[in-house]
Amino acid sequence: MKLKEVLNKIKFWEGKDLDLDDEIDEKLDEVEGELSKKDKRFFKKLNKKVVAAMVIAAILISSIAGVASFKKASAKTNEEDMTITIPVVKQDIQKTLAATGTIISAEESTEFATTGGSYPVEEVYVKVGDVVKKGDPLYKLDMTSMEQQLSYQQQALNLQNQQNELAAQTAEAALKNAQDTGAVSINDANRSLAEAQQNQTVANRNRKAADDALGDARRAEDNAYRAFNSAKEALSRVESNPDSTQEEKDSAQAKVNNAKSDYENAVSNRKTAETNLASAKDAVDTANRSLDGASQAAGKAQTDANATIINQAQTLKSGELSAKASTISNNQEIAKSKEELGKATVFASQDGTVTNVNIKVGQTYSGTDAIVIDNVTSLKATADIDEAQIPNIELGQKVQIKTDATGDDVLEGTVTFVSPTATKNSTKSTDSDSTTASVSKSRATYRVDVTLNGTNERLRLGMTAKMTFIIANAKNALAVPSADIQTDFDGSKYVVVQKKDGTTENVTVTTGISDDFYTEIKDGKLKEGAEIVENSSEGGIDATLDDMGADGGIYFE
Repeated sequence: MKLKEVLNKIKFWEGKDLDLDDEIDEKLDEVEGELSKKDKRFFKKLNKKVVAAMVIAAILISSIAGVASFKKASAKTNEEDMTITIPVVKQDIQKTLAATGTIISAEESTEFATTGGSYPVEEVYVKVGDVVKKGDPLYKLDMTSMEQQLSYQQQALNLQNQQNELAAQTAEAALKNAQDTGAVSINDANRSLAEAQQNQTVANRNRKAADDALGDARRAEDNAYRAFNSAKEALSRVESNPDSTQEEKDSAQAKVNNAKSDYENAVSNRKTAETNLASAKDAVDTANRSLDGASQAAGKAQTDANATIINQAQTLKSGELSAKASTISNNQEIAKSKEELGKATVFASQDGTVTNVNIKVGQTYSGTDAIVIDNVTSLKATADIDEAQIPNIELGQKVQIKTDATGDDVLEGTVTFVSPTATKNSTKSTDSDSTTASVSKSRATYRVDVTLNGTNERLRLGMTAKMTFIIANAKNALAVPSADIQTDFDGSKYVVVQKKDGTTENVTVTTGISDDFYTEIKDGKLKEGAEIVENSSEGGIDATLDDMGADGGIYFE
């Protein structure tokens, strides 16, 4: 059965009520001669539907690639004479990445005013093409408003200083007054306390005298009382004595009367002494209370005076600190204004050539590239690398650079910067294999800078640079054409080697880096000088499978 018929038969198995086992066995028997022992072992492990599909794919690929023409030597005909072989050689292989970039200055500065406000441009001193030195003036801002503000700030500072001085004088006067008033209050309180102490001493002395007088009065009263009783007893004896004369009786009566009068006087004196003692005690109590009051008043006067003095001293100190703080604040504002005025003129931060002037007189510019200065003798190249390729770029990689202006001269460079963040997020692209219109895809690119190891007098800023990044090198490596490396069904790589007897065998290889044409062979049985059969198919297994069937391949469940 022809290959096309087998393919069509397998393709239309889907949905058919057939005995697939017998059908597949029959087809396998028909193609058995085209399979190696390795292939047979591989197919035995698969489901028969899958086996059938893969058998047909293998046959088709072999037919397209020309591999099926290399059968046993006895079966070869004129096709054997048409087999093209290529020897395995050793050579250097270089994996590269091509990119298009731009020549830029390695030393570029964007000059702009760093003022805190926006001011119009008063004068521009340079134009594009001017060569400047570091420190040369580039342009000047009109900062009249800032000059006025500085004048107001200085006037405010002078006024504040005068107010601070007046406040300090007032606070000092209040402190002195508090000290004087406190001293007077304390002195008055101390005098009152001394008087109270003296009054207490007098009151205590008077009380003692009254107490002594009361004792004397009581003793006098007792004596008078005894004398009065004695006189009455004597009168009673005289009167009871019949022999007593009238004169004796009158004399005894007179003594009684005198004793009675003395006694009554003594009682009166005792009562007066008691009254005097009570008054003396009251005077002592009053003196004690007065002393306590005077003592408390003296303490309060001292406390109040101290509190007033401390309060006024704190007010004075607080005023001094506040004045100092306000002075510092005003001076800082003045310093800021002076610093701002010092930024009125913008100076070049490097030697170089003015390549861009984005300002003009009267314009208020807030950008960061008012004037651009480039060192036109120190150049580098820069390129935006697609997100799919940026992982291959590393610092220190070698780069070859060519431009139209330098012709065939190759400039060597080194990667010195790889941006960690994307510089672009969207590009418009067209799939070259598609017939549809271009569509917008989200593609990130990353800036890469390359420092040139040398220079060329024909280089200019802005030139297009054709850049070749050296990703990897393999020196004196076994090399075969990349197109002749095929992929087996298990994913392994192999090449078809023609043996000396004209037969072929598949040799599994481990591949390394590739350039545009050759691939490094890192491991396997392949030796230098071996003849490999050129793969005439285009695209290998993947392309072949893509071409199979209207909907992309073999149909199976």
